[in-house]
Amino acid sequence: MSISIVKYTEDIHHGGFKSFLKKAVLLGIKTEVIKVSHTTLIKLEYQGKVLFCHKTNLPLFRRMGNLTKNKAVTKTVLESFGIHTPRGITAGSLNEAKKLIREKSLTYPLICKPVDGSLAKGMTWDIRSVSELKEAIAFTKGAYIHNPRSKFLIEEMFIASEYRVLVFNGKVLSAVQKIPAGIIGNGISPLSELIARFNEGRLPGFIIKQDAIFKNTLKDNKLTLDSILPKDTFFQFRNNLNMSDGGRSVERTTKMHPVFKKICVQAIEAVGLTYGGIDFFAKDITNEKSDYIILEINPNPFYNMHEKPLVEGKGIDVSFHILKSIFPTLKEK
Repeated sequence: MSISIVKYTEDIHHGGFKSFLKKAVLLGIKTEVIKVSHTTLIKLEYQGKVLFCHKTNLPLFRRMGNLTKNKAVTKTVLESFGIHTPRGITAGSLNEAKKLIREKSLTYPLICKPVDGSLAKGMTWDIRSVSELKEAIAFTKGAYIHNPRSKFLIEEMFIASEYRVLVFNGKVLSAVQKIPAGIIGNGISPLSELIARFNEGRLPGFIIKQDAIFKNTLKDNKLTLDSILPKDTFFQFRNNLNMSDGGRSVERTTKMHPVFKKICVQAIEAVGLTYGGIDFFAKDITNEKSDYIILEINPNPFYNMHEKPLVEGKGIDVSFHILKSIFPTLKEK
């Protein structure tokens, strides 16, 4: 049974795969959605070449099995190549975590996250005490209630700018700086007005959310929506940098030092991928001697943050690059 590709694309929540399918249709690639038993296949056909995508996975080659699902495995692989990752431990309980933290001499602030989670689900940043650690572990374990995780990761929090680096076929396609949801004050307008203006320029689903985290952040800082921030003061609403929560993406590809680009390519190849998104932290992305870490690698990243209209700056048409690699005779329209 087949269904409308337009309707199917509208319902996709994966930003990268949604962009990929829209571009395929735009460029004249015959695209068909096929329901098979309890799953979905996407058939792509262009000039006699046919291939299939399963669910929201891009049809790209992997040399080995996925070494990125388990974050502890990823860390072990990267460290064997001399690539920096955060200092941390894997544990299954609060008591075990406290014991290993002492043995490894980890220092606060810390991060707690599932060993095999995604999209920052069950993740807590900026843990500064044992009591906060206890709460974070409970949150992490409760995040996957229908599929409980027995292990979690505790890592030192590396304080630096965060970037998403997209690597494809041995090259860094794009590097963007991720900036958390926040507002810069002008000394005149209340927060409510500044947020409304910011949200007007965003796509649906990418606005600053005024949820419980947002409200608690205001409360903890003794602010309300009527508060006026001093001019040029940046106020951050949450610790995560998700675009879907109002985070920003700023083009930094040309500023990234070639040494860091080489490290990112090496990291993708080390875990057996030809394509992936890297969560890269650096004190100064332009300086090869700057401290850095790779936090995680995503084998099927949401790459719309690298494309217009979400990215601030030039951006890159990631979808076309991927489709061109699959169908070499494809031409941009």
